[in-house]
Parts: sequence; structure tokens; C-alpha cells
Amino acid sequence: MTKQKIIFDVVLPIAIVGLTACFIISNIPKNSLVLAADTASNSRTLGETISNTQVSICSTAPVISPTVIKTYRMRDRADGYGMLAAKDGGYVLTGDTVLSSGMGVWNAFVVKTDVKGNALWSRQFGSKSAAQGVLADTKRPVVQTKDGNFVVAVDIIDFYDAKYESKKELWGDVLVAKLNTKGNVVWSTMVGDYSMDFPQKLWATSDGGVILLAKLKQIVGISQGQEIGDSGAVPDYSVVIKFDKNGKTQWSKKMNWVATDMKYLPDGSFIALADIDTRVTEQADLGTDIAMGNLPAVIKLDKSLNVLWAKSIETPAMEQMMATSTASGAPEYYKVKMRVSAGDFRAVEQAPDGGFIAFGRYFSATQLISGNSSVSSLIESIPFVAVKISPEGEYQWAKSLKTFNSSMSIDFKVTKTNNNEFVLLRNITSKSGFSSLEGMAGNLELVRTDANFNPRWIKKINIEQDITGSDIQATKDGGVAASGRIITTAKHMIMGSPEPWEETFLIKADVNGNVSGVKNVANSTQVSLEDQSSYLIMQPMSVKVSSFNLAINKKVNAKVSNIKNTIRTNTAYKSSKVAPSCSYLTATQSSASPTAKTWPQINFESAKEVAAIGEKNQPINEELLPILKEVFGDKVKLKDSLPGMWLTYVFPRPDTRADVEAIQKKYEELGYKITSSDGGDLWVSKIGLTLHLEFSIQNSMAGKLEVRF
Repeated sequence: MTKQKIIFDVVLPIAIVGLTACFIISNIPKNSLVLAADTASNSRTLGETISNTQVSICSTAPVISPTVIKTYRMRDRADGYGMLAAKDGGYVLTGDTVLSSGMGVWNAFVVKTDVKGNALWSRQFGSKSAAQGVLADTKRPVVQTKDGNFVVAVDIIDFYDAKYESKKELWGDVLVAKLNTKGNVVWSTMVGDYSMDFPQKLWATSDGGVILLAKLKQIVGISQGQEIGDSGAVPDYSVVIKFDKNGKTQWSKKMNWVATDMKYLPDGSFIALADIDTRVTEQADLGTDIAMGNLPAVIKLDKSLNVLWAKSIETPAMEQMMATSTASGAPEYYKVKMRVSAGDFRAVEQAPDGGFIAFGRYFSATQLISGNSSVSSLIESIPFVAVKISPEGEYQWAKSLKTFNSSMSIDFKVTKTNNNEFVLLRNITSKSGFSSLEGMAGNLELVRTDANFNPRWIKKINIEQDITGSDIQATKDGGVAASGRIITTAKHMIMGSPEPWEETFLIKADVNGNVSGVKNVANSTQVSLEDQSSYLIMQPMSVKVSSFNLAINKKVNAKVSNIKNTIRTNTAYKSSKVAPSCSYLTATQSSASPTAKTWPQINFESAKEVAAIGEKNQPINEELLPILKEVFGDKVKLKDSLPGMWLTYVFPRPDTRADVEAIQKKYEELGYKITSSDGGDLWVSKIGLTLHLEFSIQNSMAGKLEVRF
């Protein structure tokens, strides 16, 4: 049977910075608000009335909340990738460092600081890191174990495997090393597959051990140590590995998916976020659901990594009419449902009521509707979205939040504060535009929300020439600490040319996101917060976790040594009493039990009603509009009117052949002659006027009528 596409004119696929999104052509109307900051008293009243889950407890009682900004440089370039707020009030920073602006050998580093950001010790791993060229996979997780020591995980590519004495490890495995409080190695071990392997997360356990989440690639049919042309074509997957307090592997589990984010919960269970590949190349049965690419899913696992439930996050299903050729040559229509991702989800956290919130970037096509379709504008228009799920995996609500700082960044990080609120970190560009290097300068944006995603404050941070954040951690005083990389205004000579230093930074902000004495921390008070509950759905997904024996699991002697660390103070340490802000920028109430809207409803709501313009258009509309309102229950909008050419109407449900016949009867009663009526086409005429009414009866995505004359 030959299949061919017939009608589907409301979806536009767009590739953005390596991501392929399916943007819906609809300007969805919502209870959008763009407000300056409310007063604390008014906002608390809002907060008391908007709760859909247990609201965070926000106290305005003053707290001691220190601030500082320090930078650290090992060699010419030091890129920060991870950080930890330690139990003693200090910090642990991790990353990679290299000479000659990236043209040398990369080394992973660890820096331990005191509460003021002064370095107590700095260590490097003598084997080079696999960071260059794969920055999207570069993570340097670090945790503090029960005994107060630290465990760090890095990817390393130049250790030898005893099984293959003559061959080096060409791919890169995960080195897990425990350092004591003075920076000396307690133990180190290597795990992985014969492939490019990367650490993702580390968690300390109550028995003194750690759990590692890592992404591995299994190269099937290729000898160990053998290079291949395209490592990106090799399937990858995530594994969870448990180490005891001495670094011995106790168990390992393999997922048939790659975790985007994962959290180890207080009861020993896990919550994960992943993009699940459900695509199929052939549809054996007519009407089978088709996933348009990967679908984000929230996955709940028990202590043994058994899957308890998995739910996708999607837009309401889109439907496309397809046709097959019959023996007689007449087309036979059937319907295919298409499942589309609701966004690019990057983080998941546990909510105060025991449920979960998935954080992402919400895909929308509002900029296309307005005629602004540049890539930069599309990226800037993508808001944050938070999707709330109950402890049992039931969908509860969704909200989108858009700030008005310029942005070209899609990635972001989330941390949960000590009172069950959230702070989001993203990298943004300056608002001066994109015409110069200065216009492309990177800034940080911090957004604090309550447990229901209602924003309290937004901060924009600019340090020296450029700043990029890579990690954010809540601190016990209610503030946050962030780390990453800055490009300095100071320069040094490389091969006869002046080049800026690149340094790792530590920013400790207070409970309100401020840094004492810093002019370049700016408030942003405009925000749009919208209820998206009826525009998203969640469906069960099939995911697997299985037992797994690591191909590489061995003790190694990690080469860890001192490294020179140049430290600069950007903003001096200051400890102050700060009253937390409990006000809101704006707030919205989400649907308690959201019912997904159909695409005809969405497209009807999004349509802007126009007036009939033109000598012919006006009388035709005056005659036809009452008929349409009678047939469609008064739910009709005139969407377009081109004088002397056509009129276009939309309805909140698909039109049917029965609608065509009902309208045909009304025209007959008005004295029109019916010259043709077949499928969605209706031709009516009287002296001096012929109308061609084209109903979209094969389009289940929208109710639409075009009248030509």
C-alpha cells in the first residue's frame, strides 16, 4: 500500500543549536502577566491563595548570609565544571586546566577553599582529561562522604589495562578518587567500558560509600583499543555503580537510556529524567502512534533501581490524515497520531509534598506568529517550564516562566534551597545585541522561585569580559554558590598575541541573590508567568534497568599532585545579616486537575478575530456568519478577510461532512443553487455570485473553513 501525505499545515520543524524541536504554529492565549515587583504584603496574600502543593516556608527573619567572589587560575586556562558546598562552610571546585589557551594537555583539578574562598589546597590529576571537543559531556562531580572526606569523578584517557599490556586506553574511562581533608589520595579506582565514558553524578551514602551515575558507550564488534571513525554513532547509556567506603564496587545497574538528570532521594530511591527514543522506521499498523523524536520522561526507581513508573512530558497528541491508494484509485484516509516533546528538560527535583518537579525549556512558536523567526529570537523566546508530578507519577500542573534578559543559552542548572524553594542558573548574553564580541558577552542569570514555580527574584551578574556558569549549589545559610569560567579583562602573550586569562570563579550570593559591594549584580523585575497545565500531557513510557558487569573495574594509582593556583579577589568576603525576601514578582494559579485541550481548541483560542473588509466580503460574511454560529454553537471566529478574494473562519472542533450538509441546507433555504457538494467542498451560487466553501474535514488539528468567491 502506498502512503502519501495529504494535509498537515500547522507544524514547522526547526533545528536550533543541535536540537530539533517541533514548534506548534499557535499563539496560545494564557493569563500572562508582566509586572514589576509586588509589595511583600500583597505578594504573600497571592502566595497564600495560589497553592496547588505544599508551599515553601519563607521566613523574613534575618539570617547571617556571607558573600564573596574569587577567581582561580591554574596554567593559562581553568574551566570550572563542578562544585560542592562543604560541611565546614568552604567549597570544593572541580574542572580542567591547560596551557597555551587550550592547545596543550588538559588536566583535571580539585580546589578546596575555606568559607572566604581562600584556597586551602589545589590538586591536579596527572593523566589528561578527555574534555576537549566534548564539552557537553564534561562534568566533574564531587561529594563529601560520611567521614568528611571528598570523592571526585573525572574522565581519564591514558591509564593502561593489564589485560591489554601493549595497548593504552584510547577511549577514556571514569576515575573515582577519594581525597582526605588535606587533599591526599585515600583510594582511587577506574570503571567503564572500552569507549568514551563520562561521569554524570555522585551521591554519598549513609554507609560511608558513594553512588556514581556515569554515561558509557559500548562498542560492539570492535576490538578494545581500536579507534573508530565516528564515536558519536556508538549507542550510549547510563549506569549506576555503588562503591563501599573503601572504593570497592558492590553492584552496578545499566539503563537502556541516558539520564539527563537524576537525584538520590532521602529514602534511598531515585528520580530520573531522560530523553527516551521511541522512534520507529516503519509503522506496521494504520493509526499507530508515532513519536516525533525523543520524548522527555520522568522515571521513578526504587532502592534497587527497579522502575516504579515512567511518564513522558508531551504536547497534546497531534493528528495527521494519511491516505492509501485503493484498487479503484480512490484514496482511503486514515489517521496517525503524532507525539511531540513538550520541551528540552534538564533537571528534576523532589517537591515538598513528596512529588517531583521537572524543569525544562518550553517549545513554543509565538515568535513565528509575530513574524520574527530568526534563530536567536526563537531561542530567546523559549521560556522555562516546570511540570509538577505527584509521588505516584500523576500529572498535576505546568507553568512557564519567561524573563526578559537577552539569551542565547539553552542549558541551565537548578538547585533546591534549604526551605524547599528553587534557584535556576542560566547563561545569557548581554542585551546590547549580537553585532560585536562585546554584544555577545556572557552574563549569569539567577531566578529564585517558590515550590510552585512562582518567582521571587531575578538577578543578572556580569563579571569582567565574559562569564559562564556550570554549576550551582544551595548553601546552608539559604544562599547559593555558583562556579564556572570567566574570561578576564587582563591579558597575557600567547605566541606573540595578547590573550585573556580564563579562570574558574566562585560566587557566593546571599539569600536574596545579592553580592555585597558588587555593582554588576542587577535586579530584573519583569517576568511573564503563565499556566500551561492544559497544553501539556503525560503518558506512560517503557524503560528498562538491568544488571550489568563493568568491562573495566579495577584499582589504579591515580597521579594526584599539587598545582600552582593564582587566586584573585573580585569582591571581598563579607558576612551580613540579611532579611530574606518573601515577596513575589508575580504569581499564578495552576489548574488543580488539568484537562488537555485539543489542537482545534488551541488553534481557535490563538486565532485573532478580524473584521470583514471589502465590498463582497462584508455581505457574504453577514449572511454566512449566523449560519456558522448556529452550526458550531456560536463558536466561530473570522480569522482572515482579503477583499474580493476570500474569507477564513476557524472553529474549536474539527469540521465534518455533517457540518457541510447542514450549511448546504441553510444555503438552499436562502435560495442558492447547489452546484457541487463532495467531501469538504461545497459550491453554491445565485445570480452574480458563486461561492466555493472549502471545509478542512480531513484535518483533525483545526476546524477551518475557507470561502472563495
